[in-house]
Amino acid sequence: MNAALPYDYAHIETLVSGFVPQWRALGYGAVVAIARGGLFPGLIASTELSLPLHALAYARNTRKVSWYTVDQPSPASKILLVEDIAGRGTTLVDCLDFLRARGHQVDVFALAYDAQSRIKPDFGIEVPSGLRAWFPWERTSITEAFAATDNEPTRPEHEYASWAIDLDGILLMDLPEDSYAQALHETLAQRDLLLPNAVLPGLHLENITIITGRPEQDRSRTQAWLQQHGFHGPLVMRDETRYTPAQTSQHKAEALMARCHTHFIESDPVQALDIAYRAKVARVIWWNGGKALRVHASDASRLDLA
Repeated sequence: MNAALPYDYAHIETLVSGFVPQWRALGYGAVVAIARGGLFPGLIASTELSLPLHALAYARNTRKVSWYTVDQPSPASKILLVEDIAGRGTTLVDCLDFLRARGHQVDVFALAYDAQSRIKPDFGIEVPSGLRAWFPWERTSITEAFAATDNEPTRPEHEYASWAIDLDGILLMDLPEDSYAQALHETLAQRDLLLPNAVLPGLHLENITIITGRPEQDRSRTQAWLQQHGFHGPLVMRDETRYTPAQTSQHKAEALMARCHTHFIESDPVQALDIAYRAKVARVIWWNGGKALRVHASDASRLDLA
């Protein structure tokens, strides 16, 4: 699967606002959002443009388009149609046909599209090759389990979540950093003898993905410890040619997005904040050894406006 490209709510507001000056000059009479992905960007667009917001409902299995809202645009309106993604399917095609058949002039805005999109929107953001847009209202849609449903899930969507965890501080005690600097081999030997922590996160951990800051050269001894204690999931380690120890949180964030995980548990609070900032749609949880706290981080570089 393509790596996830996060679109958090703040980023979406910024993207939509960037098109507003063009839209104001085009004289639209209404904004129509396709529920549900188009509702949030449609709300921002309609507010910025001081226009009424209407919405369409679309049934993928029957390709039926209907009005989601009671109010409808005035006859023969000039409409901005808003969707989250212009994909390979028929949603935009059918919604455009529905509106044009009723005499409306329609332009399309999509938060994301790529070379495989069936329709190239009049306004939108092209997603780079190898990436896939990741929206907060469809958090689990990037996972392999959800993809296997062919976009027709039969279970609640939260059941398609994909979890990954940190290693040191989660499964076993996190030894002090200065111990490694003072006596590396002795500390590694001591770490190899540690037992799993008595209190572990309340998940099925036997086959969970582990994304650790340990360097790739430690794979053999790390894998041996995990196998010995019943942990058999994928192991993702830090590539020292790409990430320094100081870039461990960047490594973890990029790994979870590349592997399309929706949730990550981290034992270091500073790393948890940086991972949450980098992988903005992921659910990042700080585990302090007995309690799980979900964290969020956004840019506060302008401290006078924070």
